[in-house]
Amino acid sequence: MHKECPVCKQAFELEPGFYWGAMYVGYGLSASYMLSTVSIFILALGWSVNGAFAVSILGGIFIFPFIARLARAAWLHIYVSYDENYAQKLNKEATKTVKASIGEKV
Repeated sequence: MHKECPVCKQAFELEPGFYWGAMYVGYGLSASYMLSTVSIFILALGWSVNGAFAVSILGGIFIFPFIARLARAAWLHIYVSYDENYAQKLNKEATKTVKASIGEKV
């Protein structure tokens, strides 16, 4: 992940160890992925338990980076509120500051 948002400059590294809680979110996402895929393979497709787990684990290896990033984003979203107009407000404030520094009326 980036160190900060390129648009609003929100820092993503809030404090050391901040994302440890994202491990719990990632665990829940991984568990729900495994439960749902194994259930579908066994109940709907009639696969064996070993085959269903083998395919689910193989798929889990490829989906892990997505789950890890999604867990971090979800954990950050819990603690940082989102304002869709923040970038516009930031640009207006920057424009006012620049105008004030060169002596224009604000």
